[in-house]
Amino acid sequence: MCTRLLARASCLFLLPLLPPQEPGPAEPHEAAPRPTLQTRSWQVDGDRREALVHVPPAARREPVPLVFVFHGHGGSMAGIARSFDLHTAWPEAVVVYPQGLPTSTGRDPDGRRAGWQNRAGADGDRDLRFVDTMLAALRDELCIDPDRVHATGHSNGGGFTYLLLAQRSEVFASFAPSAAGAGGVAPLRNAGAAPPRPVLHLAGRRDTVVPFAQQQRTIAALIAAHDAGPAEPWPAVPGVQLHRAADGGHVATLLHDGTHRFPAAAPATITRFFQATPRPNPWVTAPERGPGLVQHVYASPLVGREVSYHVYLPPGFGDDPQQRYPVVYWLHGSGGGASGLRVVAARFDAAITRGLVPPLLVVFPNGLANGMWCDAEGGGAPVESVVLDEILPRIDSLFPTCANRDGRLVAGFSMGGYGALRFCCRRPGTFAGGASLAGGPLQQDFTAAPRVDEARRLQVLRAVYGGDLAVFRRQSPWQLASERQAELKRGPRLAIWVGEDDETLAANRALHEHLRSLVIPHEYAEFDGVGHDAPRLLQAIGPRFWSFVGEALGAAR
Repeated sequence: MCTRLLARASCLFLLPLLPPQEPGPAEPHEAAPRPTLQTRSWQVDGDRREALVHVPPAARREPVPLVFVFHGHGGSMAGIARSFDLHTAWPEAVVVYPQGLPTSTGRDPDGRRAGWQNRAGADGDRDLRFVDTMLAALRDELCIDPDRVHATGHSNGGGFTYLLLAQRSEVFASFAPSAAGAGGVAPLRNAGAAPPRPVLHLAGRRDTVVPFAQQQRTIAALIAAHDAGPAEPWPAVPGVQLHRAADGGHVATLLHDGTHRFPAAAPATITRFFQATPRPNPWVTAPERGPGLVQHVYASPLVGREVSYHVYLPPGFGDDPQQRYPVVYWLHGSGGGASGLRVVAARFDAAITRGLVPPLLVVFPNGLANGMWCDAEGGGAPVESVVLDEILPRIDSLFPTCANRDGRLVAGFSMGGYGALRFCCRRPGTFAGGASLAGGPLQQDFTAAPRVDEARRLQVLRAVYGGDLAVFRRQSPWQLASERQAELKRGPRLAIWVGEDDETLAANRALHEHLRSLVIPHEYAEFDGVGHDAPRLLQAIGPRFWSFVGEALGAAR
């Protein structure tokens, strides 16, 4: 529902922090009408699942936060709504108190009481799918701010919050587990498959249900996983100690002298923490500095927020008002929009200075950390459309380019090589050439991935391809090349280069054989002693790369 609103999310983060709250009848908010809760239900894998939901009036007209609150084992949605009372502490947010199902635990081996799955794959991932269903339905009905979706929970619900950290970090801004373990630290080991997110852990020093020592081990594992710094007071969230992490996976703690019970002051602290930890806009990177590099930021109608990209301008750009410039679109690998940008720009700058290629522009779009240069299934990130339908025409309107197929080439490394081949196969009339350097994932199917662990594979499969292998196959250069065989025989020029020590070699070689069987012209080469390393691969390709660029753009005018 919010996608039609082009309000900038940054101006929505300036919510006033709530003052500390003390229990008692004199709380200031009690003068206003108490927020109400509605019972909502959804069908999930044949089960009727329920939650109590607070919907603020503003949720139907402007982006608002969303908070999930999970009860402990043996608890209920009504009980956790009374004890957490987050809809009163943060009435501007949509607050959801889901109801768990009977769950087997060490204390309840027969599963007589309600709770939440404690590890990925348990109970058929029924609770993870419940969260997916609720989130999709609420986003469809209400105006949910995608950068302010949070989760908290107590005891078994806090453990499930940690599972969301490991399995669904891409859609949440931050997490606040209370009196919880994390299944040892197993979910934290898998959390590297998803973007780092701030965590506030609340723990009682006299907790014997989830022993305090166990919770300390979980906190220590989080700090180590993100190389977070020493504890320091956090002025934005009074009473909390903050371990800052360069990757954004900050670890905050609220340690109290109580037992396993939820402390009365915690709702105000959790509210302040969530208000202080909106998700960064992944579509805008920090500006990179280097010869000829400039950054552009624009309001994207497709995304509904700001998007950035960088452009390399060659020496002498603009000196001749009549000169038109060809454009190379360089697609980065996994890790984010600034990955390798300066190194690649410097290589193009040196090649132009040495006369290996004519003066040209190089555009560096932001394909997100794991956007795969695809339009994500199910309304996720529209990376491909942003590049081809927004950035490409912007470049042709803002700069004196050779604004036709002959004047454009696309290239990239790893995920970017996969994207370059996809773009050429999807829209053969857009680019004169496409070069894939150690492209991946170029395998015919995505049941395994040679360079990532199983957690990362599943995270990418879910976030980009909707968890559906058939969608991956439809997006793959394998299938796209078969569907557009006749067009691709006439161009664009294609090149596939990979190192012999690269884990993606087998998939690159297999795609090469597939293109040969389709009689689609392309250049292919393997390079001895080169692994999955962009600078070394570019060095190994050497003048061959610049010849390919110059020849592909030779007809530009």
